[in-house]
Amino acid sequence: MMKNEQITVGKVLPVGLILTAGGGAGLIFIFLNTQPFLGPRWLLFFFISLVSCGLSLPIITILQLRFSKKNLSEGVLLRESILCAVYIDLLLWLQLGRVLTDFIILLLGAGFVMLEIFLRISEKASFFSGDRKHD
Repeated sequence: MMKNEQITVGKVLPVGLILTAGGGAGLIFIFLNTQPFLGPRWLLFFFISLVSCGLSLPIITILQLRFSKKNLSEGVLLRESILCAVYIDLLLWLQLGRVLTDFIILLLGAGFVMLEIFLRISEKASFFSGDRKHD
């Protein structure tokens, strides 16, 4: 049987630091040693995703520990961190195409917040019987 250990910032912070350090080192390498062709551009998006996941993971953990009414799960933290990375990547993609405006930033942000709200509602609405078996 697995014990339910509570998630703390101390347990999440090393993962965030590793992701941020790896993404930051990759970004430094890309900026200093490559030309802006297709391959390095995709690496830019990958390393920006790592940095934004690494930076948002401890912040999201602090916010969830402060404002959440029930126990915090790893899936929620991971999903919110990845959604933050996708949001940042989408903003960068639109900025490279020169179509990013303030209205688009707010609209995309509101869309991601609504997506998270709907996912939370669907998690609350799902029924699990009391005799669940873990195989």
